[in-house]
Amino acid sequence: MTFWDYFLYSILFLAGGLLLYLFLVITLLTMGLRNKFAPPVKPTSLHDRIFDRVVIILKRYARYFKISYYAVNIILYFFLVPFTWLILLDLLFDFHYLKIAFVLFCIIFAFYCKDFEAFSLSLYKRSVQFLNYFNRFGSNYVVSSVWICVAVPLLIYALLLFLVLR
Repeated sequence: MTFWDYFLYSILFLAGGLLLYLFLVITLLTMGLRNKFAPPVKPTSLHDRIFDRVVIILKRYARYFKISYYAVNIILYFFLVPFTWLILLDLLFDFHYLKIAFVLFCIIFAFYCKDFEAFSLSLYKRSVQFLNYFNRFGSNYVVSSVWICVAVPLLIYALLLFLVLR
């Protein structure tokens, strides 16, 4: 692939998947907690504030798309984020197999999934169990969520973008 191909794919990626994460980060930095989704008690730590703001944003998307919070959460973290990572990996290794395989998986999944809301609720509960597993090591659900669902994906995006654009 030429430099311009990488440049075009990078622009498309930034316009798609990364735009969502940038929107989340910008919103986290600029949005106040005074709205109808805000908790009654103002959070004290940075982890609490980031967690609450991400929840608010996801609830807004759920309301906008008229689906549940659980479905938005699953779509974002189990479909959109991995798909954008696979796009970057395909760019890095100069092939298209990963994103094509993922799209085929999503088509087959959409065909066989009878009730996505029930599926997303079940998967969300398992994700909560996974995040609560870290309580054994002195963490809690909020801190684990911020690290695993916000910080780690952003670090992976940074690493993949660095490797693709170098």
